[in-house]
Amino acid sequence: MIGSMHDFIPALMQIPAKTRFLILLALASPVQFWAGWRFYRGAYLTAKHGTTDMNTLVAVGTTAAYLYSIAVTFAPELFEAQGIMPAVYYDTSAVIITLILFGRYLEANAKGRASDAIKKLLGLQAKTGRVVRDGREVDIAIDAIVAGDIVLVRPGEKIPVDGVVVDGYSSIDESMITGESIPVE
Repeated sequence: MIGSMHDFIPALMQIPAKTRFLILLALASPVQFWAGWRFYRGAYLTAKHGTTDMNTLVAVGTTAAYLYSIAVTFAPELFEAQGIMPAVYYDTSAVIITLILFGRYLEANAKGRASDAIKKLLGLQAKTGRVVRDGREVDIAIDAIVAGDIVLVRPGEKIPVDGVVVDGYSSIDESMITGESIPVE
């Protein structure tokens, strides 16, 4: 981006345009081809299937800016002859690639945190339940509870399985399921 800020940083104008363009080419090339290789690979894979996706858009757009800038760097007279003031867009392709990769990083990070939160929620689930079998209360694994079992839930305990209230009443904390912090009657 500094390369395109010569209007705001007059000292950059002291550097000849060709030299500035070559410096920008050297700085943008690793971003274009090392950091951006995944876009080229993704575009190639989708092209093999006759489709396009975001990788295609990024690869084509950044490559167009990069190749145009190379043409301006090595053949500025082609543009000057047409009355066009040549400008390079190396920074544009580098910034697009960088921002998209940063966005993907943030997305992956958010997915990881959401996955961890779900695992923690599953860890809060009751592992055993108290059922009435042969007239006795027995603690068993929730996997062993079958339809028709009567499950006893004491105040403050977690409800181990889905079911219907047969006898009694209580307030139930459904926050693990619904996110609602107020207990439900």
